[in-house]
Amino acid sequence: MFVNKESTFDIVVAKIVMINLYFIIINKKKIINIDNSIKESYYQKNFNFSHLNSTYKILAVYYPQNYSHIINFVEGKKSLTNEKKNIDFSKALIEQQVKLAKDHGIYGFGIVYNCIEDKIFNEGIINIFSNCSINNFPFFIIFNDIEGCFQNVTTSLIYNSTLIETCINNFIDGIKKYFISNNYIKLKGKYILGFFNLSNSSRFLKYIKNNKTIRKKLYIISIFHIKKNLDYLNSSNSFIKLPSPEIWLKNNLSQKYFYHFYFHNLFNEANTSLKYITNFFIMNGCKPEKFYIIFKKYLNIRNPEKNHFLIFNAWNNYKENLYLEPDKEFGYSYLNYLSKAIFNLDDNVFYELEILKNKCKIAVQVHLFYEDLMNDIIKKTNNIPVKFDLYISIVFPEKYNEIINYIKCFTKANYFEILIVENKGRDVLPFLNQIKMKYKYYKYLCHLHTKKTKKVPEIGFLWRNYLFNNLIGSTNIISKILYDFENDNKLGFIFPETFYGIIKYFYILTKENKKWMNFLASKFFSNCIIGEKLDYPAGNMFWAKISAIFQIFVYDLSSYFSNEKNQTDDTIMHGIERIWLYLVKYNRFNYKTITYYAI
Repeated sequence: MFVNKESTFDIVVAKIVMINLYFIIINKKKIINIDNSIKESYYQKNFNFSHLNSTYKILAVYYPQNYSHIINFVEGKKSLTNEKKNIDFSKALIEQQVKLAKDHGIYGFGIVYNCIEDKIFNEGIINIFSNCSINNFPFFIIFNDIEGCFQNVTTSLIYNSTLIETCINNFIDGIKKYFISNNYIKLKGKYILGFFNLSNSSRFLKYIKNNKTIRKKLYIISIFHIKKNLDYLNSSNSFIKLPSPEIWLKNNLSQKYFYHFYFHNLFNEANTSLKYITNFFIMNGCKPEKFYIIFKKYLNIRNPEKNHFLIFNAWNNYKENLYLEPDKEFGYSYLNYLSKAIFNLDDNVFYELEILKNKCKIAVQVHLFYEDLMNDIIKKTNNIPVKFDLYISIVFPEKYNEIINYIKCFTKANYFEILIVENKGRDVLPFLNQIKMKYKYYKYLCHLHTKKTKKVPEIGFLWRNYLFNNLIGSTNIISKILYDFENDNKLGFIFPETFYGIIKYFYILTKENKKWMNFLASKFFSNCIIGEKLDYPAGNMFWAKISAIFQIFVYDLSSYFSNEKNQTDDTIMHGIERIWLYLVKYNRFNYKTITYYAI
């Protein structure tokens, strides 16, 4: 029989190639990323607060140039027809914005006038606001880059008093037309006029202040970033300090992380001669609930007198991610929460959790390392509005009976259990050992511990309270957490946003911690490796669906825990703290960060 050796060889080679491809495909490891996909429909709703009154007069910084691309305005020659179309479009757009602002309790705008770019466009926008037909909406002007406007005579402005006087008079004559508007904001009969970042033309500003005729008419506000030399501010009636732009990149974070970034300052019309300055107040990287909590608390602390002004940066500064206007991601939520804080409204929510009330599906595990915090633990876990079982681990056996008796008297838990453990593995090993035989009986799990951070006790106290309050601080908070779990099958893990006091350490990932993360990944993830993005529940306290993290209880990791030596790095505990979200995503769940209490 004749055999084609060449054909047989080709078949063998083909099989070898196929086998190799098979093993390559089989052994290729998928990367687990912890990018999230949680979207909340609530953020798309809009509420009207126009029927309410506030002590505050809220002013938002308004950037007309950010709409030039929408209006399709191009400097240069245009036909009258096109100019009229642009003006009509601008007016319609501004009318919508003004109505939205007024509905949310915003008193007026501080309109940024760029002295070099888009002069005709800026003047057109301000003319629209000057027209009383725009719902009588108050405004004042903030000049930006006025130095650049006079850059050809900057040197002369420093030395030539006559030229200074001429420039000032021309400048004032040019803006007088806006002062006749009933919409222009005044303080004690003086027109408010703002200036961004003046320096070289300080004598220009000083001349305005020293000219008696002009001084009677103007209330000067300087708005500036932090600088070493602030002498020129002496010529202002009051001034507002902006945070340095470098803060956006602090800790090597992109500006996108600091999604909404506000400053606000108050100045009082009771005494217009008083220089009034406050430290800038920033909320960065915060979701709407956190914005509401912090802002409302700030307003309550300030307890303002009547007719204070509150300035927000900004209504529509998209270039720096500073805006209150609605967007696709959050809808009207920031405006809604701004209004709720301004009008001192509670963000009450009522949730139906009947299923959880009828059957115990919740386990709460607490590592009680510090006995003096037992009262706080019991008090806060009693906020849980449905049936729950309480598991507590302790390291002081001599207190066992005392703790048992105390818990019997004061807990509302359906069932409780105390486990005596050695001081090993911090809160992590006791947590694993106590829950590994029980997790199959529950749907949800909350893990807590009595963090004190003794090396920096003032931070430890605030950090612990921040975590406790956001996870079990009130019945309303816990109800919302459980409601979110019950109504989102893909939600598997909830934890507080990173506490501000430790944010500068949060993104540091040492090679030792990465080593432990990779070790855990080899145990938990079949044919998968972890991605490069770092996010985790700093402090290791959280709520979770058992099905989103069950592998942590399946594998016996006890032998990898070292004895306690006050380690700050390179332990399996640090790896476990940083692996949670990868485990959640591996199990095809999403996670959510929350902040209901600021501290």
